Amino acid sequence: MSASIYNDKLVEPNDKMLIYDLASTKIYLDKISAFIENNYGNFRPEWKFYNKKSGWILKMFTKNRNVLFVVPCDKYFRIAFTFGDKATDLIFNSDLPDSIKKNLYDAKKYMEGRTIQLEVQTKNDLENILKMIKIKLVN
Repeated sequence: MSASIYNDKLVEPNDKMLIYDLASTKIYLDKISAFIENNYGNFRPEWKFYNKKSGWILKMFTKNRNVLFVVPCDKYFRIAFTFGDKATDLIFNSDLPDSIKKNLYDAKKYMEGRTIQLEVQTKNDLENILKMIKIKLVN
């Protein structure tokens, strides 16, 4: 997973840091959180520090199910999803951009599925992420 801009194990990221560091994209992170909470309930964010290389990563859960990972970057963030076979098929047959489908197709397949990362910098990026959340949580 790509490195977070937060790599000090002793300083867990907070909302004030995110507002400053994500800049105009922070609203997209808030919309993703609200979307999961409003549509699936039992939303739970959890910051995890894996190691110095990856830094702090935000995991988002609903009903104890891992939905996605958020990797904070400078003025934007990345979302990492892992999709099982059913969700992968739904994405291939969806109206999502071909670049996302290719990214998923090219991803190495593991027991838990295929993992892809997408940058979130625009409203269009946000809309694609919300579609992918719906697909992931249908299964």
